[in-house]
Amino acid sequence: MSAELAVPQLGEGLREVRIVEILRRAGDTVARGEPIYVVETDKSTVELEAPFDGTIERWTVSPGDVVAVGAVVARFAPPGGAAVVDAKPRDGVVIPPRTRAHARERGIADAELARIPSASGKLMPADVDAWIARSGAPVAPASQDQPLSAEQRRLVFRMRRSAERVIPGTIAVDVAFARLDARADGPEPSIVQVLAHTAARIAAAQPRFRATIVGDDTLRTHDAVNVGIALARPGDELVTAVVRGADRLSLDAFVREARRQMREALRTGDQAGDDTQILVSYLGREGILDAVPALVAPANAILFLGAPRADGHSRLVMTFDHRIHNGSGAAAFLAALRDALSSG
Repeated sequence: MSAELAVPQLGEGLREVRIVEILRRAGDTVARGEPIYVVETDKSTVELEAPFDGTIERWTVSPGDVVAVGAVVARFAPPGGAAVVDAKPRDGVVIPPRTRAHARERGIADAELARIPSASGKLMPADVDAWIARSGAPVAPASQDQPLSAEQRRLVFRMRRSAERVIPGTIAVDVAFARLDARADGPEPSIVQVLAHTAARIAAAQPRFRATIVGDDTLRTHDAVNVGIALARPGDELVTAVVRGADRLSLDAFVREARRQMREALRTGDQAGDDTQILVSYLGREGILDAVPALVAPANAILFLGAPRADGHSRLVMTFDHRIHNGSGAAAFLAALRDALSSG
């Protein structure tokens, strides 16, 4: 008889984890205590070990999935037992998972699959297509389910985690966009790079803007300011490029590093880590004048710059973590940033 492998409880109050990596494949024989998969919690990334000897029959999760603590992630055959194939027989015919998925995409319910004849002992997608052609069955469902991308699942996991922990506050000021735009003239730097670099320089002098929070009662102050720049990838995916030690770079050096990290993030995915303190977002090219940016922990603040208005000013909005900042400190930071941006 096979056994189920479930996500263990990794900390008090933890309700879900994100699957980061599968270390062993279906069919592999593993020993108790051997690392077999990796999860991300709200505090760390953890390698989880096999709780018993056996052979992995199948995984029920994939990297990027967010699952509840206690959820089954794999099935094991006992030592010496043969692993079960990743398909289930129905009325003597094996129906592989890819055939089930192929059929669902064409509006064929699982219950109907047993009625479809197979050219062999295994029902294949070609058998489904041939049956559709003969019977005139529906080719497509009225609605279609599509899993979120790995990047979007990762973002959803972090935003849900932030919503449970962060106490957000939002304040805003106007900045002279014309002066900011003049500083960004030419191929470099861009407006968002000027904003990110200036914010890092202001944060360097205000320790709480160099900080992240550990749990709910420990403030971790970092020596340098690491700034994340929000980027849109094809398919409306959102990733973050991070410039580390941004406060220690000249504007020219910051631009070079930002461009390098932005290219890398667009190619490989999100770079935000546990030491990213400030996030920056700009939707001016889309004509968005105002917004309330959503803060994704562990960052302590996120800045949004709106498109220029007719009066030559733009709205600069900051959402901050009230566990770290209070109104007066947040206002002082935003005022200093406004003055620095407007004085060019």
